Amino acid sequence: MPQLKQTDQTASFQVAATAGDARAGTLTVNGQSLDTPTFFPVLSFYGGGTKSSVFGGGVHRTIKEFMLGKEEIGGGTYDEYFRGTMTSVASLTDYGINRERFDDYVSDQIKERETFSDYNGLIFVDSGGYKFLHNDGLDGSDFEIEIDQREAFRIQKQLGGDIIVNLDRPIAPSDTFDERQQKAERTAENAVEFARLTQDYPGARYLTVHGYNYSMLDRFFDHVQSQFGNIDISTLFDGIALGSLVPKKDDKAALITAVMDCVEIMEERGLADLPLHVLGIGSGSIPLLVAAGADTFDSTTYLLNAINEKYAVGLTEHIPLDEVDFTQCDCAVCSDPMLVNWMQGNTEYQKDVLGPVAMHNLIIHRQEVQELRQRIKQHGTEPVIDYLDETVGRNDSIRKQTHRVVNEALGGYF
Repeated sequence: MPQLKQTDQTASFQVAATAGDARAGTLTVNGQSLDTPTFFPVLSFYGGGTKSSVFGGGVHRTIKEFMLGKEEIGGGTYDEYFRGTMTSVASLTDYGINRERFDDYVSDQIKERETFSDYNGLIFVDSGGYKFLHNDGLDGSDFEIEIDQREAFRIQKQLGGDIIVNLDRPIAPSDTFDERQQKAERTAENAVEFARLTQDYPGARYLTVHGYNYSMLDRFFDHVQSQFGNIDISTLFDGIALGSLVPKKDDKAALITAVMDCVEIMEERGLADLPLHVLGIGSGSIPLLVAAGADTFDSTTYLLNAINEKYAVGLTEHIPLDEVDFTQCDCAVCSDPMLVNWMQGNTEYQKDVLGPVAMHNLIIHRQEVQELRQRIKQHGTEPVIDYLDETVGRNDSIRKQTHRVVNEALGGYF
């Protein structure tokens, strides 16, 4: 094993307060800081479009107009909700673009492009492992690109990711033992190549891990460590990204087990000082996973709920758009008469109906996570327990798992 360079301190993670296993801290990458726990909204910077369409159409265009405070949505200041965003290498060809357009998308880093030059948030660029697991490449209308670790990193670098992860091979609930082992071995091999390729990368480097319980995750870490030999991997990576949980997004018990066990293994292996990111999980799972020890999240649920005409009244509750009383919300979207009029259907384009709903849903996401952060910073575990009881604990389907988290991660009720 050749000598690998330690991280260049382009990223740091400082824990400011704890409440049981829950942590409140600050993630800093290249001088930009995010308070944690935090939520990275998934954003398609390139949705098949061109500069004139803010590089994409539909709701994706409108949400970027909010991000940039465009006059098209009445201006406004929404940048605080986009201080960290997630995008993916795999999203580049979701719209059947041709080779010329693909080359244009990766010709300049996102934040160096005039359209996005006012955006100064952190961009987390996923390697796209889940998509590439099925087809091994990017498919455009007149081209294909085979994706391996080197190519994934090349694109992440060209997009200007502030946080990047190795190309992984996510597991599936139906995988056999041998299939999981093979995926773990390939992901571990990629992690070594990723560490070599990114030694001088000016951003944060995260290691992806996969598994649903202690045994699976511990074995996965064993595969990774065996590839690195006696090298302390805590010196090579700036964070851990826990994946393969999207198929279990509705199984709160499974999500909690995965996060709790991952936290335990990170402590045992000297990785507890790194931030733990949970890939692809949002909404009602966030409070429970924060209490279990997760620090950051990403998800498309704020967008998907809007596309399905669902309006958030909390992380766990959404109501049909045509039943909303907008006077009950004081967020920036619901306080804007023009945007409320749009959400009530009084506009020509459907994107202008649903785009503000997506922005509202995102604000609710961010506000609830901020509330959790403040509760962690208060003395003791009681403020966090009270939050869980007042929110997810009132949901019949989640109450049992809420009690479990309180008892196992927050020290219990009494």
